[in-house]
Amino acid sequence: MRSSDKKSRLGSFFKRWLKNDSGNVTMFFGFAIIPVILASGSAIDFERVADAKTKLQASVDAATLYAASLNETQDEVLKTKSQPFITANYVHDSDITLTSYTAHNAGDNVVGTAEISVKTWFMGVFGVQTMSVNSKSMVKKSGVNLEVSLVLDNTTSMAGTPITNLKTAAKNFVTKVMPETQGQFYTKIAAIPYQNGVNLGTTVSSARGTIQTGTSTSPGYQNYTFTNGDGNSKTFAVTNCVTERTGAQAYTDASFATYPVGRAYMGSNNPCGVQQMVPLTTTASTLNTTIDNMTAGSSTAGQVGIAWGWYALSPTVGMWSGASQPAGYDKLTTTDVMSKVKKVMILMTDGEYNSANANGVITGNPTVSGSGGSSDHINLAATNGDSYAQSTSMCAAIKASGVEVYVITFQLDKTVAKRVALVNGCATDASHVLDADTTSLDVAFNGIANSILSMRVAQ
Repeated sequence: MRSSDKKSRLGSFFKRWLKNDSGNVTMFFGFAIIPVILASGSAIDFERVADAKTKLQASVDAATLYAASLNETQDEVLKTKSQPFITANYVHDSDITLTSYTAHNAGDNVVGTAEISVKTWFMGVFGVQTMSVNSKSMVKKSGVNLEVSLVLDNTTSMAGTPITNLKTAAKNFVTKVMPETQGQFYTKIAAIPYQNGVNLGTTVSSARGTIQTGTSTSPGYQNYTFTNGDGNSKTFAVTNCVTERTGAQAYTDASFATYPVGRAYMGSNNPCGVQQMVPLTTTASTLNTTIDNMTAGSSTAGQVGIAWGWYALSPTVGMWSGASQPAGYDKLTTTDVMSKVKKVMILMTDGEYNSANANGVITGNPTVSGSGGSSDHINLAATNGDSYAQSTSMCAAIKASGVEVYVITFQLDKTVAKRVALVNGCATDASHVLDADTTSLDVAFNGIANSILSMRVAQ
């Protein structure tokens, strides 16, 4: 029962009692029961205070975690930037007032303290109008460099409210994890929107190799003519998207110069996703612009999105330079505190994978759903097998490399065994799987943000 309901029902009881004129027995009974009612009311007040304390402690922990992630030593700045994590929880509660909050820089730690005042409903009879609640949290400052890839589903099934809420959740994640100013430990984040492939923009030749001009019945040309699922000839132009790598290095992060990834030949009915991926960056605005520009459409080659979530963190694919260059795998286990790195991939998916490729064209043999009609499918079997098998193999290789993998499921249909197996096979362990729906994507991303920050609540 909500606290407001309790208050209303007890108030109604008192009104009925005061109007009752059924005799002396009732009157004496009424006087006798007053202490019982007051005791019960006081118990309700104490219960409310206990609930408020639990909520306050969680708020102070979150605020102090955020403050500790900032490259900041001034207490007032720490307080100003982290206080919204406190006030957001009480802005609509007229019975609770935040009376104080401080965030204090304490060497390797940040200490957050807060006090709230809770209005009593019944103890005012005894002269106690409010009760104070205090909480304290001490968080160790970040002691590891972070490299994070966000693999974000932008397919047709995310259209409408889902894609809107995904954008909000992903941007909030960036805000929480990415410090405004890089400190002694860096934080880098990559964003990989995926649909039927991953769009690399003008950098695509670095991953798939060169394309010959003209039209040919062999892949590798600007235009590729193939036999479609209806047995007819079809020609698609190459795009700036890429598909899965085939051959012995299909599930490795070997150099693209030696082992290029697949080309993507796509038609207008199921086009290449328009939003390009962003490699590791320290610029939050670049990430947020990319996330804002995501649009839902096309089919789902989840195995390609997963692969690029890894490639963005890989020091061996040979595609990245400057600030986008990931740290070497040796930095995952080094004992040197200052150079130690944590690599994390976050896969957001509904598990509805339906697009695998042959020669860079989505296959229709066997027929797959959700990726257009048979006239747009190549009449060949998928070179690497179906999307689920590819994704599972890729995730196993990613985890073996030392990358920590979280999976946020979106309205996952758990009656479909392949989807459940995909999620469980990709995540590092069961604690790295977060189920979400349209309204809880932000909660899921926020939970991961708290988990991956190399901090801990000390008290």
